[in-house]
Amino acid sequence: METSDVPRIPLQVSRNCVVASIQIDLSEEVLQQFRTDLLELLHTSGADGVILDVSGVDVLDVEDFQALKATTEMAALMGARTILSGLRPGVVSALVELDADIEGIEATLNLDEAFRAMEAIRPYGEQAEPAELNDRLEPDVDYNDEQDDPFADRF
Repeated sequence: METSDVPRIPLQVSRNCVVASIQIDLSEEVLQQFRTDLLELLHTSGADGVILDVSGVDVLDVEDFQALKATTEMAALMGARTILSGLRPGVVSALVELDADIEGIEATLNLDEAFRAMEAIRPYGEQAEPAELNDRLEPDVDYNDEQDDPFADRF
């Protein structure tokens, strides 16, 4: 099957995370194309998170799960944290019963929780506290005194 004939998993960048919404049947070709697309988007976007939304997946066998896990490990090597979102109860049950290797997998019930989990480790808009800024200032300089300001005459 040619690359152009392989169905693609849609990817988008939101809140510095690559979000993959998996709504199609997985095959070796689809998973390989997904891996290529995901890693390339991680590289070009600089995103530091990946959310795999698998809420549209009714059946996930151990081999496909292991392929997804390998992709998450590759993303981790590129500095991205990965969360699986929306695993269905039947899928979870089957994976555990089939003794799939779930170690290291971080999962949430839905996409909103996945974004909250990502934000919990890297809050957006966080600014240094005033005490932290003061620690960076020179202790013997009065920054309100124009005499100590080397740029005072320029304004």
